[in-house]
Amino acid sequence: MKTVFPFIERIAPYFLRFSLALVLLWIGALKFADPTPVRMLLHASLPFLAFNSFVYVLGALEIITAILLFAGVWLRYIGLLCLILFAGTLTIFLITPGVTGFPLLTLAGQFLLKDVVLAAAAFNVAAMDAARQTSKQHVVQMVA
Repeated sequence: MKTVFPFIERIAPYFLRFSLALVLLWIGALKFADPTPVRMLLHASLPFLAFNSFVYVLGALEIITAILLFAGVWLRYIGLLCLILFAGTLTIFLITPGVTGFPLLTLAGQFLLKDVVLAAAAFNVAAMDAARQTSKQHVVQMVA
């Protein structure tokens, strides 16, 4: 077990980042394949956003975010962008509990609930990058 935990510790940030990127890439691509389910969900909750163009913009943002997560670029800011995307989705719980079936969740509610975990992952990606940057700055200050 002594070798397992150090290995997990080393790969955990990458695994979290890549799995978040994969989910965003897949969900974003599905919006281009068929925007109807998202548009219908928006129609039931935020009707002023229920049009294909908006769904395509969301899909493009998710795909771009996934690519940047895979590349490891601007992770702090990408983590915050993810939080905004997921917070937007989670507002549906607050404004239209009839759609989500809260507390006995409908299928739509179950679909949206996953964004709590994805938001936590995004929060961690941003925090780990910020901590890494802070550590680098301390090392530079100590050397200087």
